[in-house]
Amino acid sequence: MKRFTILASLALALLAVVGCTNWERTAYQTLAASKATINQAQADYEVGTSIPHNAAAYKAINTAKDVQTVAVNALVTYESLKANNGTTDALAKAQADVATALGQLPTIIQSVKALYTEVK
Repeated sequence: MKRFTILASLALALLAVVGCTNWERTAYQTLAASKATINQAQADYEVGTSIPHNAAAYKAINTAKDVQTVAVNALVTYESLKANNGTTDALAKAQADVATALGQLPTIIQSVKALYTEVK
């Protein structure tokens, strides 16, 4: 959790210092929204009233956290390359890596949200 906060802060700082495109802003907003959903799901899981306290829920939430971390790391890499005047090819590859990571978030977030319907 602390590592994610540091990485997210770094990404935000890089966006602020270097300026950002609409794509970067959307990527950051996607990460922020998915992080909020994952954090709320984890809190609800810990309480055990909104999400069942079982192995499947635990796995879904932790998988979501892992996917989120990969996406954050990809964006940090992209922003670092941009800040350090990376080559066009390196930036394009980094941007593709971010897009791939972000593309995994909707499915995993749906899995996390589905946990709420399982409480009986």
